[in-house]
Amino acid sequence: MKKLLKTLILAASLLALISCASTVASKNEVKGTEEKEKSNRPFGIEEDVYKEFMDKAVISVGNNYRLKKVIEKLRAGEDVYIAALGGSVTEGAGPQNFRDGYAYQFCRKLNAAYTSNNGQNVHVAYAGLSGTPSSLGLTRYESDVVGKLGHLPDLLIIEFAVNDDGSDEQARAFEALVRNALLANDETAVIALYSAATYGNQANNRKSIAEYYRIPQIDVLPIVKDGIARGQFSQKDYYTDMVHPTKLGHEFQADCLMALVDKTDAQNLIEAAIIPEDWFKSKALTNFTRILGDDENVKIKAGSFDGTDLTTQSIKETGKGNFPQNWYHKSGSSGDSFVMEITCKALIFTYKEQGSWLNVKFGKADVYVDGKLKATFDGGKAGGWCNCVPKFIIDENELATHTVEVRMAEGCEKEGFTIVAMGYSK
Repeated sequence: MKKLLKTLILAASLLALISCASTVASKNEVKGTEEKEKSNRPFGIEEDVYKEFMDKAVISVGNNYRLKKVIEKLRAGEDVYIAALGGSVTEGAGPQNFRDGYAYQFCRKLNAAYTSNNGQNVHVAYAGLSGTPSSLGLTRYESDVVGKLGHLPDLLIIEFAVNDDGSDEQARAFEALVRNALLANDETAVIALYSAATYGNQANNRKSIAEYYRIPQIDVLPIVKDGIARGQFSQKDYYTDMVHPTKLGHEFQADCLMALVDKTDAQNLIEAAIIPEDWFKSKALTNFTRILGDDENVKIKAGSFDGTDLTTQSIKETGKGNFPQNWYHKSGSSGDSFVMEITCKALIFTYKEQGSWLNVKFGKADVYVDGKLKATFDGGKAGGWCNCVPKFIIDENELATHTVEVRMAEGCEKEGFTIVAMGYSK
């Protein structure tokens, strides 16, 4: 009897051990599955939570006609032209390798999901430039988007919400970018992308314009704030500083774009939106053109600003100066002022703040419009990094002919100054 009892106790113990081991194995298997599932998403976010974030980021799919046509072209293996126009976030600042920026990651994901040849027929202009707002983006559009693609874009992503201020000037420049792209090619799909920064973004000042043109919109800021508040990731996980995402932060933003494409793909095709005849903003920046020299509306006498500055801002993608044609008053030179006769409504004047590490001293220049001092710009401002500073120096409702003169300020005659770029509306 005692022997039988011992046998039963031993058997029960073995069963308990087996059951415990099985439970532990099962839990480990579940845990392993969860960890595997988490690892597929940035910051280890669970799939259902991640989908919630992506859904919230796409604040509007807009009119889907143009974007669905882009998707059709991708699947058919046709040539597709994509441009990402923006500031340093678009340029890929933050990660060690700028090609881990959201624009690059998005295009890789898009090619993998929607093409059969990994995007061999997809042509991309990565047109991010550090520190630039919509007004400089408008000036750069023809050269940095159309010029680099050699083609009008099929898909244009505009990202300036963390570079723009709340001014009406920048809002109007944003509208001009959207409207001009839509009108230039009735197949161009435009996406308004509002990146996140610790100091906020200008999404609320852009949404009404985007809605007016019925273009898709993505706002990353609310979901980044939500993710940090819910403990899904920390501010340090997402940002490398005040504004630039980490590699995973950039992937997070790229996935927001993919969520928009996927949502659009799942929808039925609707009729194309009609572009409104009237502009949303008054003082419209109509027929905006970059000045590259004389034309029927522009006559230039460069005077002592006849040099070419070789140390203007460069784009990471090329490593070359992005403004090879400029008007440079060389340090040590003297002579006549820069004088331009121009017929326009608005004129955006962009100058360079000299890099603090360079040994060429820059100074201040006075800008006169029709003989009156309009502004004094300091090209040697402390902390400069060869960055571009765009300013409206003419901004009127009516077309008129003006004289613009630029001359070195008193005491700065022998110092350097560069007019990086100019663009006008007529």
